[in-house]
Amino acid sequence: MEKEWFFSHSFLLYLQGMKKISTGFLLVWLFLSCTADKTFVIEGTLPHSKYNGELVFLLPFAEKGSERVDSVLVENKTFRFEGKADSAEVWILRMRHLLRMDIQEHLIMIEPGNIWVQLDSVSSSGGTPQNDKLQEWKEARLKSHKITHLLWTMSRQASHDSIKQQIRSRWEQENTAFKEFSRRFAQENKGTEVARFVLEITDP
Repeated sequence: MEKEWFFSHSFLLYLQGMKKISTGFLLVWLFLSCTADKTFVIEGTLPHSKYNGELVFLLPFAEKGSERVDSVLVENKTFRFEGKADSAEVWILRMRHLLRMDIQEHLIMIEPGNIWVQLDSVSSSGGTPQNDKLQEWKEARLKSHKITHLLWTMSRQASHDSIKQQIRSRWEQENTAFKEFSRRFAQENKGTEVARFVLEITDP
């Protein structure tokens, strides 16, 4: 009887010990999973091998003169950044001053996930939810900017004041239409960092 009690008690203690170990492993696994989910990777490309050996800089959009600046070398027309991303934040990718005539500096949303970037005369990015949305807004902005730039050029070349006034009126309409688009965009994506950023740019 005593032997049976001893083995039964020992087995219960063993099961309790295994339960604690399993719980410990589960907590460690959950911690590592959460940590892994809060990382970002940027995989970028450039259009020409002449940029090999150049630096690409990554810096926060909202902090002028910030010490939080990272940089990597371009190798084989590619570059890569990786790090922690506890929350979404707008950053800028750019190259040195003389190269910005050919390579457009680019707004990017640092958030957990894999982000692709193409730096070029017109740069683009995507791969994560907010970067996809930000790219959608940037493409609409680029389209609107092309229209307003064309209207501005036409206005300067117009020979009659009445024609200039018509063109300027169309220019104002386009500006108003894009602001309305930006406000709708922010409302549709309410609660996200990309919505806050677009609204801030639209109504500073």
